[in-house]
Amino acid sequence: MIDGGELVARSLAAHGVTHLFGLGGGHINPTWWAAPRHGIRIVDVRHEAAAAHCAEGWALATGTPGVAVVTAGPGLTNALTGIATAHAQRSPVVVLAGAATLRGADSGEVEVLDQLEVVKPVCKWARRVYHLDRIPEYVRLAFIEATTGTPGPVYLELAIDLVHSQIDETRVEDVAALPRAAPEPPGNLIEQAAALLRGARRPAIVAGSGVRWAGAADELRALVERGIPVVTRQGARGLIPDDDALCFGRDWQNVVFQADALVVVGKQLDYFFGYGRFPHLDALIQIDIEPAEIGRNRVPVAVGIVADAKPALRALTGALPALDTHDWVAQLRAQANELAAAKASLAKSDARPIHPMRLCAEVQQRLDRNATVVGDASNMLMWVDATFAAYEPGCVPGMGNLGTIGHGVCYALAGGLARPGSQAVWMVGDGSFGFNAMELDTAARHGVPIVTVIMNNQGWSAGWVPLGVRHYERMAEAFDGTGSLVETPEEIGPALDAAFASGAPSIVNVMLDPAAEYFPGRHLA
Repeated sequence: MIDGGELVARSLAAHGVTHLFGLGGGHINPTWWAAPRHGIRIVDVRHEAAAAHCAEGWALATGTPGVAVVTAGPGLTNALTGIATAHAQRSPVVVLAGAATLRGADSGEVEVLDQLEVVKPVCKWARRVYHLDRIPEYVRLAFIEATTGTPGPVYLELAIDLVHSQIDETRVEDVAALPRAAPEPPGNLIEQAAALLRGARRPAIVAGSGVRWAGAADELRALVERGIPVVTRQGARGLIPDDDALCFGRDWQNVVFQADALVVVGKQLDYFFGYGRFPHLDALIQIDIEPAEIGRNRVPVAVGIVADAKPALRALTGALPALDTHDWVAQLRAQANELAAAKASLAKSDARPIHPMRLCAEVQQRLDRNATVVGDASNMLMWVDATFAAYEPGCVPGMGNLGTIGHGVCYALAGGLARPGSQAVWMVGDGSFGFNAMELDTAARHGVPIVTVIMNNQGWSAGWVPLGVRHYERMAEAFDGTGSLVETPEEIGPALDAAFASGAPSIVNVMLDPAAEYFPGRHLA
């Protein structure tokens, strides 16, 4: 006889799950107890929001689904922001939640809530399991929904009486995971797209998260090597290293606003991409697995291809010869070098208070190529975006469109777990630091020496809501790490060196110029 928690753990292990992010509770105890028996490491966080954020962080770091488990009632509602963040970013996340007894509905039982209705608007798929023997089937369905088509977070609910119940294991049918099915692109559309690229003088590619989720890094590289410059966005960062001669990283404007033919693959035409409204283009070629994304905010496109990125990129490469783009690439590289020089002048600033670019540059020069570096959202993100290069997939995760802040520590934690022994850095403003700072305790307990760099401008949005000077660095002692308060440029390097050498979560609290303006030369086109 086995219980429901054992069935859940077996099913997760069958789908390759090695880490389960969660916070304990009576409604999920059987799963919590069973998981380690199947080689699944429980990463116990300090708040359920962090469980969901860490699960997405795992997906961003590895390219495979992240899994969270939370208890009923407030456990689930605490996790909602993390689920919604993954939904906005189209990240494959599986969230398992406990629930009150099936019989307890409308009875006044503790932690009763119609969780299914609460979670549906912020996830791709949501189900409740009613029968013990169907747990493996529903776990399999959850992984299929999370990873096929447009990826996204999914929700599976298991009531407390169900997971504590027992069943003869011979009555349970094993359900194997299915391989990913990738729809092939129509050949006539591929040829139309290839013809437009062959006739272009300034072709370019913008690759988004859909390329990562499709496992299409090799296919993207093959197309780029036809001589087409590329910009990587969100989950695609690092699929082509930023120091590749044809890669122009995250700074997309100078490429996009000068291109005459643009291939956008696996990237939404959203706010962070100018809604795709580029009237100068002769041709916009869009590839996306989600039909509704084709032409969103911009209708029509020259060629819209509804297909998985992997076969679409492979087919497009096969239809193209090497293109003569030498002059076009040289023009872009000259502009990129000019932009880099503008940044470098600020990176050497000896100004007091400290300029944000000086701080970011000091961090960047101490990072290995496989370091996880997370720029938390809001005001300080622009400096992080301007500085940090992506050399490997999943090392510089995007923060998504929802506008969530303070969750970068969860991405850093997941990245450190996914790449044991690698560096993990959390760049965060003093306001956002307060959201999930206790997850540094999680990092300490699980041996991930996150270096937290607080970009402290003494308030929300450079003092709009003042916070004053607070000695957050003193918290590091509680996590067995080192803490430093940095007030001058000369103090940055020694403080960072001590933090990286500490082997434990450390905090470098840096007093920045709250009035620093954005670096010059960002838009050269």
